[in-house]
Amino acid sequence: YVHERATRFVIAGVLHVFLIVPVDSMKSCLMAAQLLVSATAAASYRCVFMPGLGWPNSSAPTANDTDSYWGGDSNINKLTPYCSSRTYIHQDTLTRGWDNAELQQAVCEAGLGEGSNDTVIRNTVFFAHSMGNLIFADALRQKACSLDASSYFVAISAPWYGSKASQVLEESCSNSSLGEAFHWLANKLHRCDPDRPGKVFHAYESLHPAYPPFEGLAEFAAEQVSFAMCGHSPYGLTSVYSAAMEGLARAIGFGEKSDGMVALSSCLLPGKAYDTHWQSEFYSAGINHVDGTLRSGDGSLGLPSRQPSKWVSSLFTRHSETVLV
Repeated sequence: YVHERATRFVIAGVLHVFLIVPVDSMKSCLMAAQLLVSATAAASYRCVFMPGLGWPNSSAPTANDTDSYWGGDSNINKLTPYCSSRTYIHQDTLTRGWDNAELQQAVCEAGLGEGSNDTVIRNTVFFAHSMGNLIFADALRQKACSLDASSYFVAISAPWYGSKASQVLEESCSNSSLGEAFHWLANKLHRCDPDRPGKVFHAYESLHPAYPPFEGLAEFAAEQVSFAMCGHSPYGLTSVYSAAMEGLARAIGFGEKSDGMVALSSCLLPGKAYDTHWQSEFYSAGINHVDGTLRSGDGSLGLPSRQPSKWVSSLFTRHSETVLV
């Protein structure tokens, strides 16, 4: 599971050693290389967290998970030991679609951090959930900012090709016959626009699979994303959201595996090999859409397909461990 950008300098150094160092000195050289690998694994990054759809207003980024979107500070701090600092983005992701230029600019500014004098994001791990992935990926595509080789894009529960949920949620704004559990979740999602009776907010409209800006986005994102996790179980990890997510999936009728909000085929990036084990860089997990925020922990019994928190916490350590096998 070696990640090329994280270990390129280590591999080059090891090759150099094998070419010029006598055999009787090899053991010492290997020990030195292992120390280099350990340093890579322990590297500290500036971490930025972008939530998904449904945020009703905008405010300045914070150093704390003030709204517990990611499970609160104690949870996310434990899961990201490689972060030297954490920045949480708070932008209106309800009344604006994911391709809104003002929204993308604000996200890039948070990604760049204070004091940046250009548009290149350095030494940063950028986490995004749900529609947050579309916002950041399109900002990169529009060149509002860019990632250099020391930065990583972690995509969680991304609807790269949109979601049928946007159509069903719009119907729910004028239809009260979809079931109590469904409406409980729909109200949590703040889907109906009071200024446009019977209509969803613009953010939901931008998730329609036929929305024109989706063209080419997944292909572009596949070149930018370092790690990705997709869910394939509407019930997911047992939580207060499990029954509602199952109800939503039934109402939508995906006709394939989904996380309750996004079809699995819409989340998978083209050209990437996904696996159901948490040690995979591209992880297909037995979780639902809410579980992707990491607030529900891991599944019981230690099943490798139900470990989203373990996947996040070991994103970097597991890649360096295999450099010298």
